[in-house]
Amino acid sequence: MTSSAWPLTAWGGWFALVGAALAAYGLAAWRGRWPWWRALIFATGCALTLLAAWGLHNPLASMTGYTIALMTLGQIVSPLLLIGVPPQVRAQWHAPKHDWWSLWVLDAWVAAAVFVILTLGVNLPGVFNSALSNALYSGPIGLFLLISGLMFWAQLLPGSTRIEARWVAGIYGWLGSLPMMIIAAFWVWSGQVLYTPYLDVLCLWNLSPLDDQHYAGLVMFIAGLPLQLRAAWLLIMPGAQEQG
Repeated sequence: MTSSAWPLTAWGGWFALVGAALAAYGLAAWRGRWPWWRALIFATGCALTLLAAWGLHNPLASMTGYTIALMTLGQIVSPLLLIGVPPQVRAQWHAPKHDWWSLWVLDAWVAAAVFVILTLGVNLPGVFNSALSNALYSGPIGLFLLISGLMFWAQLLPGSTRIEARWVAGIYGWLGSLPMMIIAAFWVWSGQVLYTPYLDVLCLWNLSPLDDQHYAGLVMFIAGLPLQLRAAWLLIMPGAQEQG
């Protein structure tokens, strides 16, 4: 085990990232006179990003805490940051001048592939064990999950989506969330500890490693509910108008 927490430089990177995002957003919101409540939502997403970073900096403290941090970045922060930007502004991302990045980042198939591959790949024992044994791995993993969450959620919100039919977007969201929910169920019902670094660690809350894993699965399931509910809304209300 090479490192149990992040060095100062890793913390500096996360604070710089959030600071740059807030500065860019503030300038755009001021120029465009965006609603105050969208700015509040975006700021909440930035605050949760830093809280999640705290949960990532020492992954061996608790599998439940580590999962809370990862799921916060991928499934809570991602939609908050997107909702903070008005739909008409998100629609401008599809303009020809943005094709150099939006043709890939906002492509529905690319977003789905990145989201599902990262969901499965991050939870493979080899990758997950590396992130647990060396805390420095957890920073990039958290950032990748945040990016994949932004890409996937963009397809479920007006303006940024490239999926024309709402019911298709609903099926898209539901299918994309399935791997995450299957992993959550596997963690909850498994009768053995799946990730070896936790075998020799006592959880912060004095839980056994197996109980800690079970709670981590429950956290993943709960954190995945917003995505499930969004997909259900798109399926049930195919003609609804919304500001999201």
